[in-house]
Amino acid sequence: MKTKDQRRNMKRELTGHVVTRWYRAPEIILLEKDYGPGIDVWAVGCIFAEMLGMMKENAPTFMDRQPLFPGKSCFPLSPAKNPQEQRKGFPFASNDQLAIIFQIIGTPSDADKSYVTDQKALEYLEQFSPISRADLKVKYPGASADAIDYLEKVLVFNPYFRITLQESLEHPVFTKVRNAQKEAITGQPVSLDFEKDDLDCDKLRELILTECEYYRKNK
Repeated sequence: MKTKDQRRNMKRELTGHVVTRWYRAPEIILLEKDYGPGIDVWAVGCIFAEMLGMMKENAPTFMDRQPLFPGKSCFPLSPAKNPQEQRKGFPFASNDQLAIIFQIIGTPSDADKSYVTDQKALEYLEQFSPISRADLKVKYPGASADAIDYLEKVLVFNPYFRITLQESLEHPVFTKVRNAQKEAITGQPVSLDFEKDDLDCDKLRELILTECEYYRKNK
């Protein structure tokens, strides 16, 4: 049994099953444990694409609007129940999340795959037939050149090649909607007192109920 201090000093592990499937970055799908803000950049890109898809020039009616990557399954996190085929020992479904992603951004090059640390994940990537990157200008004809440029820099397979959060904010596509004077950047890291506690399930449940009760009384 570890002491409280020992548990507190243990390296915090990042969960492997995060983000709603349609907005899940490739590094999460491939079960990379060392991921960072790039997963949020990817998700923002997916949402930005949906916003472009709401433009009448890109989707004439509401029936034409859809998510950018509407996968039906996500191997290995939530694999297809009845995969269409097996490729190199792995189940394959054309509507799997990574397969849908590759239809837009193309299959990754060796340089793109350089961040992948798991050999099984690399073998899994080898099952995909080569696909070229789609022309987003054709997919979103009503979008501005800046919007297309931003989307192309966000939807990048390798998180280290992907545009950063700060670069995203400084991208020309947001120039007209930003007000730098209203943007506050704190010089101190955010510290949440409850993170210092040794939380077990009972304590966590108690805190959640206390918080719910507070907002119920003060709504």
